[in-house]
Amino acid sequence: MNRKCFCCFNNMNSNDNNSELLRDWIEFRFEKLESNLTDEDKKHALNYDTFYEKILDIIPDKDSDYVSDILDDFREELLNHCVYWNEKYYRAGFCDSIKIIHVNMEK
Repeated sequence: MNRKCFCCFNNMNSNDNNSELLRDWIEFRFEKLESNLTDEDKKHALNYDTFYEKILDIIPDKDSDYVSDILDDFREELLNHCVYWNEKYYRAGFCDSIKIIHVNMEK
C-alpha cells in the first residue's frame, strides 16, 4: 500500500476531506489496477480503435471526416459517462466504508 493511501486513512475523521480522500483513493486504485491487468481483464477491454477503423473502412471518403468527428465525440462522451458513473458508484461505497470504520472506531 502506498504512502498516499495511508494519508487518506489518517484524515478519515474530517468530513471536509471526503472528496479529496476519494480522489486520492481512486488514483491509488487506478494505478494498482492499471499495472496488474490479468488476461481476463484484457479480454474485457473496450477495443474502440478497432470499431473506429471498421466503421471508417465502410464509409465513403467524402463522409469519412464527418463520421470520424462524430466517433471522436462519441468516444469522449462514452469516457465521460463511464468516469462519472464509476466515480459516483465508488464515492458511495467509499463514504459508506468510512462511516462504518468511523462508527466502529468510536465504540
